[in-house]
Amino acid sequence: MSKFEKIKKGWNIIVSEWKTRYRLVFSNEETHEQSLVIRKITIQKIVVVAILAAFVIIVLTTILIALTPLRVYIPGYTNQKDYKLYKQTAARVDSLEKQLSVNQEYIDHFTDMIKGKDGTIYEDDEAEATPEVHPSERKAERSGKVHEVLEEAEMILGRIGENNTASSAGIPNIEQAKINSITIYPPAMGAVTRLFDASQNHYGIDIATHDNKTVTCVADGVVITANYTATDGYTIIVQHPGNMISIYKRNAALLKTVGSRVTAGMPIATAGNTGAEEGNSNHLHFELWYNGFPINPLNYLVIE
Repeated sequence: MSKFEKIKKGWNIIVSEWKTRYRLVFSNEETHEQSLVIRKITIQKIVVVAILAAFVIIVLTTILIALTPLRVYIPGYTNQKDYKLYKQTAARVDSLEKQLSVNQEYIDHFTDMIKGKDGTIYEDDEAEATPEVHPSERKAERSGKVHEVLEEAEMILGRIGENNTASSAGIPNIEQAKINSITIYPPAMGAVTRLFDASQNHYGIDIATHDNKTVTCVADGVVITANYTATDGYTIIVQHPGNMISIYKRNAALLKTVGSRVTAGMPIATAGNTGAEEGNSNHLHFELWYNGFPINPLNYLVIE
């Protein structure tokens, strides 16, 4: 018998069995009485019933998972609140990744600048190689840039020197009007023992005081420095509105710390004689700075 004939014979057997009718009988084991008889059962009917039953089970399971709260107990399914939180978290992670990429690019570019690398990208000709520069030419170029920076620094120092020499008189009338609009109170009561003299690098005035006399703030502001140095003793610096700063040096003790908000007339220190400034007399060294330049305090306050 050939292989084809064997296959054909097997197929015929399957077809005959597919159409063969069976009968399912339920009988009493003791009396052999038939209680239930199901006739005309074929393999074809059994397969159809099994497929329909599987389909019904799949549909019912899908409805149970999708439309009832029981879905939260099935791995892989979450409620609407958790899903919304997941979407928000995914969006934040994506935003952080983009920001991290931008920051890393900035850091890399900044590092290249510090190392002296040329980080410029030419959009019209990115593929072309960067022309080589001889070390002497690069050194000359950097020297030129350093020279420009030094010239600019000299100009700024010159402006500071001019301002120091001219004191408050060198400030434009508009700027002086802004200073005059700020109410400034005396920091301490006493005689002025040394005047403002920018030519001698004395950028404030000295007010004679007694030990433990109160030093008060001249205007509303915030304490930005409160420390001790060997040169200036206990020093406190206050930032005021309008780019003005007041400095109080040679105190015996400080009553405020950095970040403290102070008002005009509020005690901020006690007078003393600390520091290594020339002269052993007890006095408060007081300075006023406006827009980064020292000004003569006596032009804007009266000390009795």
